[in-house]
Amino acid sequence: MLTLYQFQSCPFCGKVRAFLNFAKIPHDIVEVTPFKMQELDFTDHKKVPVLRDGEKVVVESAAIVQYLNDTYAHLLPGPKDKEWAQWVDNTLVHYLPPLIHPTIRTSFRNLGKVMGAKSGNPLKQFIVRLMGSLVMPRVAAKMKLKHNIRDTEAEFLAAIDHWVNNGLAGKAFFGGETPSLIDTSVYGVLSSTAGMGIIEQASTHNPTFGQWYEATHALAA
Repeated sequence: MLTLYQFQSCPFCGKVRAFLNFAKIPHDIVEVTPFKMQELDFTDHKKVPVLRDGEKVVVESAAIVQYLNDTYAHLLPGPKDKEWAQWVDNTLVHYLPPLIHPTIRTSFRNLGKVMGAKSGNPLKQFIVRLMGSLVMPRVAAKMKLKHNIRDTEAEFLAAIDHWVNNGLAGKAFFGGETPSLIDTSVYGVLSSTAGMGIIEQASTHNPTFGQWYEATHALAA
């Protein structure tokens, strides 16, 4: 059985989850404990996502999706898949931390939505949530600076328009009548923000995006 080691809030993990679900590949999910990450003691790679397939360990979301497609799904790549896969990893994803973690207060609220009512030690969960809300706004600020993001919301909505106008380009999905690997990647990255109002904002701004997101959600959630 395949096992995905992940953070629920990680957009790159969301990308892998969406592909696994869309391709109907049986798998287990292990939520990794932040900071200590003891669930990854079997590998020196201390970043999620990590995929374990028997004795084989695959790291980094792009490599994992490629492995899953080559080994299990066998979806045929399109001529522009590489270009759009790079856009997802190198452009779209960079808007999410500043949107989710602009301040300590907002970060704490959003982390609560991600973590939900999980079983376990409530005090430990509160500490993890608090630590995350103290760390992530600084990470988000560094990401904005690194990628020259000046107006996070406006630039994110412009990226949504770019996806609709040039990715979907009048089609139901990037893949045409059915989703492709790229549809699952865009959906998976964005689905990591579910419950935070970000998808709703994008859908209100661009209803075509909202229709695509809901249609993809029905197949890849």
